Amino acid sequence: MDPKAPSLQRRILRETTRFAGIQVISALVLAGSNLVLARLLLPRAFGAYATGTFFLGLGGLLGDGGLGAALLRTKGEVSPTAYRTTLTFLLCLGSALALAFFLAAPRVAVQWQLTPDEAAVLRVMAVLFLVGPLRSVPYIRLERELRFSRIAGIELAANVTRQLVTVLLAWKLGGMRALAGGQLSGALVQLALAWSAAKGWPGLGLDRKVLRATLGEGVPVQALAIAAFFKDNLSAALLGTLMGPTAVGQFDFGLKYAALPVVAVNALSRVQLPVYARFDAKDPQLYAAFVGATRTALLLGIPLLVVMSVAAKTLVPWLYAPRWIDSIPVVHGIVVNMAFGLLAGPLFTLLQGQGRARLALQIFAGWTAATWLLVLAVWRFDLSAVAWAYSAVTAPVVVGLIAWAGRHLGRPLWSAYVGPLVAGVGAWAMLLLATPAPLARAGLALLVYAAVLASIEGRRPLDDLKAWIRALR
Repeated sequence: MDPKAPSLQRRILRETTRFAGIQVISALVLAGSNLVLARLLLPRAFGAYATGTFFLGLGGLLGDGGLGAALLRTKGEVSPTAYRTTLTFLLCLGSALALAFFLAAPRVAVQWQLTPDEAAVLRVMAVLFLVGPLRSVPYIRLERELRFSRIAGIELAANVTRQLVTVLLAWKLGGMRALAGGQLSGALVQLALAWSAAKGWPGLGLDRKVLRATLGEGVPVQALAIAAFFKDNLSAALLGTLMGPTAVGQFDFGLKYAALPVVAVNALSRVQLPVYARFDAKDPQLYAAFVGATRTALLLGIPLLVVMSVAAKTLVPWLYAPRWIDSIPVVHGIVVNMAFGLLAGPLFTLLQGQGRARLALQIFAGWTAATWLLVLAVWRFDLSAVAWAYSAVTAPVVVGLIAWAGRHLGRPLWSAYVGPLVAGVGAWAMLLLATPAPLARAGLALLVYAAVLASIEGRRPLDDLKAWIRALR
């Protein structure tokens, strides 16, 4: 099929729009349940749980070997042998990782300052190492068929289940057990719905030739994911051993509070990857698709980031609980990281979609190493210093990526981003005002954002808004 066929473009637009809409609903469910959980659970529970999910996430990445990414990029149809080999290989690795984590849980608990009861919960979480391998084949099938709205529906159902169960367990049991129990229930629902949507058990069996070819294609992509994982989970991996689970909980709260717009944008990378892979570098349609996606992220994400940061002193204790006030300096320090993170996800997706996974790996490895080194240098000051360390490394990395992407696409990108970024800086400066109250300052920040953006870009943001509305029809 011609990748430029109008029918394909309409399908991509329809699936992307539906996917984004369902993701918004899912994000609202998550935000609502987190409000309740923040009042029911202490920071230590979140920090201890983050330690478990760090090892689960790392094990899932190590146990994947990039096989899923390799099959997604395969030209033509994927053979039954490839599906069978992938499922078998991932199940074997998942089983080994589950056993290793079960046996190592007591030692992990000592190193990360967890109690024996929390170590027991870690052992129960080992079951989750098997969910990813079992979910791999149906998800690959759905993504290859561009059925992203169906994926979003599955994940919405799993998310609702996970959050409801977590809230109930937090009310009845409290502690880390509530978070782990909700995660397990949501994962099982997601697994069942995925196989229901993409039926056809491929069987078990290994073909060494197929496995070698698939690993050769997928390992560079997976290495990038591992580098990104270490950067994004630095708190659990490093702060957990240095400062304990309570500090991890406080830092992660500030990080996740500020990350809501970025999470929504990065979720769309699953839609963007197969789209970016269909076009040549200098194709005007690729440039238009990329600029449209990233400008949407900035124009909507930056004002939301500004409001959440400027109003944090009022919103955090009112919406969540006074116990989270210590996380507010983290929000202020991490906001620059999040603003550039709105672009980082699409930029790395472009690198992968255009077959530049090795370059992406090199950049991300340097980004991760620089972040860790700077955090190690400043963590003794306070959590705010750790947050600013994230921002200090992220900004120049993303600026360099923007320059590369402009050269790759054959046209510079700066004109698309200068307006939203400059307007965001002007709006965030309202944080420096002593008065009025935080909520009033947040409203003033929005006015400043709109005024600065209009002075730089004129009617262009309004034209973008009209284009988005037409796309949603």
